[in-house]
Amino acid sequence: MRSEYDAQGYVFRPGLLSTAEVAALTGDLDAILAGDPDERRVIREKDGATPRTVVNPHLWRDTYRDLTRHPALVAAVEELLGEQIYVFQMGVNCKAAFNGDVWFWHQDYPAYRADDHIAEPRMVNALIFLDEVTHLNSPLMLVPGSHVLADDLPEATDQGTSYTFRYTEPDVIREQVRERGIVAPTGPAGSVIFMNVNLLHGSTANLSPWSRRLITLTYNAFSNKATSRSTRPAHIVPDDRGVPPVEALGAGCLT
Repeated sequence: MRSEYDAQGYVFRPGLLSTAEVAALTGDLDAILAGDPDERRVIREKDGATPRTVVNPHLWRDTYRDLTRHPALVAAVEELLGEQIYVFQMGVNCKAAFNGDVWFWHQDYPAYRADDHIAEPRMVNALIFLDEVTHLNSPLMLVPGSHVLADDLPEATDQGTSYTFRYTEPDVIREQVRERGIVAPTGPAGSVIFMNVNLLHGSTANLSPWSRRLITLTYNAFSNKATSRSTRPAHIVPDDRGVPPVEALGAGCLT
């Protein structure tokens, strides 16, 4: 696993979580969205109604808190980073049928470094499929090997969406794709991509009648905590100073 991850910047594990575990997560997500959550907890698309991202549900929902301690996730990330880990951030990207908007190409780490003061990219994104992902419902696109790219710090922009981030310049994307190509992992709900936070990735708008919900669970090496408080809002990037290392639960933690 480690050699593949170091070479490509990601590893893909189809069906890592069971059908029952996915059902627990999607059921809780449906309950969140059926309620009347604080506007800081759910980012909407440009229409002001369609959910785009549920923000850090592990801080206020037991099911998502337990997910962060799932033994298969914790073991994989600790193997990749070689030390204890903690949860830096989580988002559930809803990519709604017909109306889930684009996520423009980006690396995650430039914002983590510049805005959140994380000294090194010793971080792993566990990207968990909550729906079957096919080539029709806007799969996440990755540029293999692009985690070695040391891009200049992009400016923060919304790229025409409802979410501001440091998106990568088009000329950089063209060069990287010309050199390395694009992959778009597909597979059943419960599949997981373990991704380096410097890997270029993005996704198109979802025009299909099928949703493509994806959890982005970002773990950080425990020795790599922020050197000072993030400049982004605390509901987006929680203060990590008192966050303890993750301790894995048992195999049935979600069911």
